[in-house]
Parts: sequence; C-alpha cells; structure tokens
Amino acid sequence: MSLNIIAHEFEELSGDLESKLHLLTEHILLDQNQVEMQVNLKLISSNEMIKLNGNFRHKELDTNVLSFPVGEDIQSITGELGDIAMSFAYIQSESQSLNRDIEDHMMHLLAHGILHLFGFDHTEEKDANIMEAKEIKYLEFFNIANPYLI
Repeated sequence: MSLNIIAHEFEELSGDLESKLHLLTEHILLDQNQVEMQVNLKLISSNEMIKLNGNFRHKELDTNVLSFPVGEDIQSITGELGDIAMSFAYIQSESQSLNRDIEDHMMHLLAHGILHLFGFDHTEEKDANIMEAKEIKYLEFFNIANPYLI
C-alpha cells in the first residue's frame, strides 16, 4: 500500500475519495520512479495543525497541508517517503470559500504535499512553475481542473 491514511476523528471521507487518494499517490510515485515508497497522510484538527505549524514553521496559525520528508537513511530502512498532515476543517472551509469541490481540493493538496516530500518547493517563481505544472498534470489524469485557473 503506497498511502497510509490516518483519520481517526474524521468519518467524512468517502470510500471513493480514499480510493482516489490512493490512486493519485500511486500515480505520483510511479511518475517519480519511487513505486516502493510509502506516504503517510494524517487528517488532523485545526488545533493540531496550529501546533505543528508553530513548532516547525514558527507560524501560529492553521493551514491546509504540511509535509514532513524523512531522511534518506530512514527511507532505506522503512520505505517511507514521509508524512503529510492535512487540517480537515481548514480544507472544508477553504474549499467552500474557493468554490471548489472538497474532494478535488484534497486531491490537489495531496499532490502538493507529496511533491514537497520529493523536495519540490515554490519559494522561487521558477520552482513554483515547475511544481504547479506537475500538480496540474497529475490532477488532469483524474479529470480535475487546473486549480490555479479556477
């Protein structure tokens, strides 16, 4: 299994969404030639996200997704690429304010988070363009519109 979803508090995920999240992860891992890797996805509360964001980014606020890549030595032992945390309440609110389907938005954020695990970044415009192009390509495979045009 390439995606391990931990969503103890959140029963809202449909089986269809879980399947699509798994398929998206497999698609990205295949594209990055890392099919053996495992990604851990944890859906968390806003309070948990605020703590994580404060501890790791020194920003005491909620956000949609954070990625935590593991070192190569740990990857070779565990087969894990890293962990992704998603604030479910934040994503629900954000998808409504952006007028996006929540499942499409979660797919986009998962792709975004996995690319961060691979070392992609968006601090510089050139890097952002590369990362966004990959996200758009992955989402197109699932018939999800370009989230940067909506």
